[in-house]
This record gives sequence, C-alpha cells and structure tokens, in this order.
Amino acid sequence: MALRAAVIGGGISGLASAWRLAGAGHHVTLFEAEPGLGGLATTFPWRDTHLERFYHCILPSDLALVRIIHELGLSADLLWRPTGMGFMHRGRIHPLNTPMDLLGFAPLPITDRLRLGLLGLRARAECADPRLDDVAIEDWLTARVGARAFRTLWEPLLVAKLGERYRGVPALWLASRMAREKNTEREVKGCLRRGYRSLIDAFESALVRRGVTLRLGARVEAIAREGEAMALRLAGGATESFDLVVATSPLGAFQQMTRGLDLDARWSGLALDYQGVVCGVFVLERPLSPWYWMPVVESGATCQGVVEMSNLTPPERTHGMHVAYLVNYAHRSSDLFALDEDRLLARYRADLERLFPEAARTIVEARAFKAPFVEPLWTLGYSRTSPPASVIPGRLYLASTAQVYPRVNSWNSCCEVVEDMMPRLLAEAGARDGAGIALGAAS
Repeated sequence: MALRAAVIGGGISGLASAWRLAGAGHHVTLFEAEPGLGGLATTFPWRDTHLERFYHCILPSDLALVRIIHELGLSADLLWRPTGMGFMHRGRIHPLNTPMDLLGFAPLPITDRLRLGLLGLRARAECADPRLDDVAIEDWLTARVGARAFRTLWEPLLVAKLGERYRGVPALWLASRMAREKNTEREVKGCLRRGYRSLIDAFESALVRRGVTLRLGARVEAIAREGEAMALRLAGGATESFDLVVATSPLGAFQQMTRGLDLDARWSGLALDYQGVVCGVFVLERPLSPWYWMPVVESGATCQGVVEMSNLTPPERTHGMHVAYLVNYAHRSSDLFALDEDRLLARYRADLERLFPEAARTIVEARAFKAPFVEPLWTLGYSRTSPPASVIPGRLYLASTAQVYPRVNSWNSCCEVVEDMMPRLLAEAGARDGAGIALGAAS
C-alpha cells in the first residue's frame, strides 16, 4: 500500500528525496516556496539559453550525484574536462596545479612550499580521523605548514569562504574537503553540456512521470502532529495531511516549522549558522585567465575569488563568449550582502578594470545574485550534535545541509544525505504500529 508523502523543498535534496520515494511507488507531493525548482541551481535567461546564477561543478568522486544524472537519462550530457587553479597574490597570478608550480610559488620561501606540498597527502591520510572534529582548522594547518604559509595562503582562503568564523570550524571539515577535491593526479571536473538547468528540467519531467505533484510557490510554515498523520500548514492558513514528511530546509527554517512539536532539545535548539554568497556574473568577449578557480588575495579587490566557468563548459553553450563569476562568501548580516545589484556590480566591474583591464573592456552582460544560506558554519565537536535523519520515526525526516558534515556542502553530499536516510525511512515507515503498509525498495 502506498503512503502519502510530502517533501518540503525543491532544491537538490528535495528533488532527490521525491525521486526515491516516488520510485518506491508512493504518492508524493513536493512543496517549494519559490516559483521554480532548483534552489541554488536556478538560472537566468541569456540569449537562447540559461546561465546559472551561482557556479557549480561535478567531481569524479561525486558518485551519488552522477548516479542520479545517469538515472535521469543525462549520461551523454555529462562532460569531464581537465581544469586548473590560479592564485592571485598582490595582482600577480601564480599557477598552483603541479609540484613544480608549488615549488615556484614566489610569495613563500622554499621550505614552506615543500610543507604545503605534503599537506595534500596528509589530508587524504587524515580525512577520516574523528579526532579532527575537536581540532581547530588554524591549529591543524599551522602545525603542518607553519605560521607564515598559513597567513599567506590558507588564512585568506578560509576568510574568503567562512569569514572570521573559520576559527571555530573543525579541521575534519577541511581535511575532508581537500581529500574530495584532490583525488586524481590531474584535476578533472565535470559539467552538463546544456547546463544545470537541464538537470532540473529532467528532474521535473521524471517526477511528473512518476506521479509526483509539484506545488510551486507553496510555502510551508509549520509541521504538526495530527493523530497518526503529519499536518503541514501553508502560508495563507490551509492545512494538508500526509502519512510522512521529509523536510530539506536549512536547519533554522526546519526548527521554526517544528517549534510546536516536542522534539529532542539537543538538536531542536542547535544554533547552526550559515554563510551566504554574493556574486557577479559577467559575460565577456575575452577570457580572464586559463584557470577555472582563482582566489584573489591582497590585490585591492572586493571579490575574493574568480570562477571562470568557460574554462570548464563547452564554448558553444555560450556562443563563444566567456562567463566568469566574481565571488564573495558573505554572511547575510554583512554590509556587502546588503548592497543592491547596481552597487555590487559597480564594485565587481571596478575589480575587472583593475585586475583584467583588457577583458573588462569586452563585457557583454553583467548580473548580480545573492543567497543567504549556502555553507554551514560548523562548530567544534559537530559530529556529536548533528541532527538525525529520523526525527519522528515513520513520520518525520530531515535531509538537510546541516547533515552533510564533515563533507563539503555540495550537490553530491546532499544526494548522499538522502541516500543515507532513505533505507531507514522505508524500514521505519513500513514498521509503524497499525499502519498496515509496506514500502518497496528505493529505485
């Protein structure tokens, strides 16, 4: 017998949850507060195609995401390309892709360069060591590369990603991130030939074929118990009942929705903050550099990094134009996050004119975007406080970015959270006292 299941959220976690539940033969309704699906993967129209508001890539180790891409029939669209990293320090670009690049990294003396070269090997060896959950990133890095290399290279990268809150983030997160990103001899990244909009469109079509009801522009404000069922209260006051609910919202939003439930105080009151992102998207006639990713350090710029997507994606997708993202990870309370689109673009244009004057003269189009909840700001010992997937067994489940730790927050890690959750959900929902139902295995 099929269950009536609700999924809250139309980002990658919600789409993957609905896909698995519907594949098991159950009646799924997906609620998304925004008018479209995709979350951080949403796009904006450009000429005869769409460009991503925020940059994305796929890594060879992203097995959960790649599996879904294949299931949705997009295997032929998945492209793998060699990419590289530059490092701009005081306006000068240094390649950082090979041992010889590292040995020639002029901002540091040779002894520090050698220690940096060994760091990747140590990170891969230690990425599963649970003791790093209680070690601060700064302490772990400084012990391995020295204070000078930490201040010159690593601290600017951490501040760019996490702000000053990096000091409270466990080294386990960074070691896991490094192991994920440096798992091949030559850096290789993946993309979809027609962009990430094609994945969201494929999800939408496949979910509809499986009978999923998509409720766009439908904001869930509260989750409550209703006898043996769970009730969702929507904006506007309407209430709908389901046998079980999967929420994929950021933790704070989930805590707000469930404040009327008697949940475990150890994590229902967990204070997990999030870093946001601000970026300018520029379409140019000329490239900025040959690198996919380039941190910008001590160069008099607003942006703290440049992602040149055209060094990954096929040129025909953008009619030979070059697409670059000037990026800042910024807290939603920061002055930078508060700037409107015009003022953000003015700052980013000034960066381009200062750092890449020839390319800056060829800007075709520019847009600015912001998202407030992108990267969880993990705290020491987070493994012991991470929220469980099974909130109310058989009835309420959580598949959130708050559970990806110690993995980096990515489309793949969100899919992994769903894959980890689903067997327990199916077993518990099938075993509910008096339910008289049995769930099939996820497809």
